[in-house]
Amino acid sequence: MGARFQGAMVACALAFSASAPAKAQSLTITATGTIVGGCGITVGSNFGPANLSAGGNVTGTATVNCNAGFKINATSANGAIKTNTVAPANFTNAVPYSLAMTVPLDVGGNVSATCNSSELVAGQSGCALSPGNSAGLSSNGKTANNKTATLTASWSLPAPRLIAGTYSDTITVSIASVP
Repeated sequence: MGARFQGAMVACALAFSASAPAKAQSLTITATGTIVGGCGITVGSNFGPANLSAGGNVTGTATVNCNAGFKINATSANGAIKTNTVAPANFTNAVPYSLAMTVPLDVGGNVSATCNSSELVAGQSGCALSPGNSAGLSSNGKTANNKTATLTASWSLPAPRLIAGTYSDTITVSIASVP
């Protein structure tokens, strides 16, 4: 009788296990990654030739690609459009100008600034594009993807008159993403 009782107990235990509901299981997987903020600027079109015999302006473009907020700085090599020809009395060899830059943003319109060429010389400050202004021209945290920025250099005829020569300036525009 002892053996039969044991067999009956095993059968009851197996029946009980088979009728219990299955437990639900879940698995949570967390995926993480980082997209580094980056910016680039490329020449779209250079400034056209400047007619320095009268006041005027020239316009150029640049393509801005930033997936994060950014700042832009500009520097002038000469602080004016200049010639190396020495200017005698009653003449000058430099044409001061203003540089305006406008960058369309993905959302929220444009950002822009205008600076005098003398403010764009390295070490100067007081202008949003000036290297002395650590803020630079700020997008205020907004992005600009494949946007065409406009740069315009404008001047008036200086007094005294300009000496004959070939005039130029080099403007360097830099862009960096900011947190």
